[in-house]
Amino acid sequence: MPNCLIADDSKIMRMLLTKIMENFGYTVSEAEDGEDVLEQCGRNMPDLIISDWNLPLIDGIDVLYKIRSDKKAVQPVFMFCSYIKDADIIRQALAGGADDFIMRPFDEDIIASKLKIIKVLRGVQQ
Repeated sequence: MPNCLIADDSKIMRMLLTKIMENFGYTVSEAEDGEDVLEQCGRNMPDLIISDWNLPLIDGIDVLYKIRSDKKAVQPVFMFCSYIKDADIIRQALAGGADDFIMRPFDEDIIASKLKIIKVLRGVQQ
């Protein structure tokens, strides 16, 4: 089973995303701050990370930069899931190596379509 790391300081958001990703067949772990994300990735890099932009301790964009800068690590799919709707921030995320940006509110169908597109695009790149 593929594994997914949900990174959000909101327990409710982590619970919602965990339920959705489990419905898609993922094994899910959770992190409530950026340091925890990096510690978990250091032990076992997930296949997919879904992260809020605004994480405590280390924000989501810095987490993304640190993960993408590790050229030895197998690179996970990285998606932001945030209330941020600023086009410049979304561009910064994508330029920094994010695979996609999900704006809240969202539903299971939106996540399913994003994952399908990423799978197709990554298949083309390989």
